[in-house]
Amino acid sequence: MTTFTVQIKDSDAEMVLTILKKFKAKVIEEPKVSELTLEIAEALREVKKMQEGKMKPLSLKDI
Repeated sequence: MTTFTVQIKDSDAEMVLTILKKFKAKVIEEPKVSELTLEIAEALREVKKMQEGKMKPLSLKDI
């Protein structure tokens, strides 16, 4: 058995999945990164910088 990774446009995904299913291929999809996930990751990086003293803590004026 062979495993390979293919990166395709979202618009082509349905067609490629249909073809692979005809060959009875096992399809594993990776979770998509959402904008919310990216914002949470950035917020966590900022908190870490604040805790390390590399960034000034935010105040109510920053909101």
